[in-house]
Amino acid sequence: MRLAYVGIGGNEGDRTLNLLRGMRLIGLRCPVVALSSIYLTEAWGFSSRPFLNAVLLVRCDGNPFSLFQYLKYVERILGRVEGTSGYSPRPFDADLLLYEGLTLTSPVLTVPHPRMHLRSFVMVPLRELWARGLPTLGFEDRREDTGYVRRVMDHRAISKVVLK
Repeated sequence: MRLAYVGIGGNEGDRTLNLLRGMRLIGLRCPVVALSSIYLTEAWGFSSRPFLNAVLLVRCDGNPFSLFQYLKYVERILGRVEGTSGYSPRPFDADLLLYEGLTLTSPVLTVPHPRMHLRSFVMVPLRELWARGLPTLGFEDRREDTGYVRRVMDHRAISKVVLK
C-alpha cells in the first residue's frame, strides 16, 4: 500500500456536495487517511465562478495509473463532460499530485503534478496537512503563494462525513 495526495475541486453546481461526494467515491477505492480543510479559491487560468478545493491523503494498492484512471472515472460520475480539459468550469476535478516513492513522466501522467507548486489552491491545503505532521512524500516546498485562498470549512467538520 502506498500513500498519495489527491487534489480535488469544482466550481459548478453544488460545489460542497460535489466535493463531499468525490471524497466518498475516492475513499471507496483508496481509504482516506487525512483531508485538508475546504478552501474557496479564484479560478486559475480563466475567469469563472470561484472554486472550492481540498487535498486528500489516501492509501492505495495498485499503481498510479490505476489511481489516475479511477480519478477520471469519479470526475465523469460527478458530471465532468468527457473531452473537456484545461482551464474551464467543472463540477468536479481530481488530480494525482504526489505518489509515495515515485517520480514519473509519461504521455498520460506526470508525478509529481507538474504545475502543483504554482497553484495556491493546491499548496495551501498541502501545507495544512504537512503542518499536521503528515508526510511530504519527498516533495520540497520552496515557493511562497500569492493567490487568493480562503478557508471555508475546517477539516474536522468534513472528516466526520468522509472518514467514517
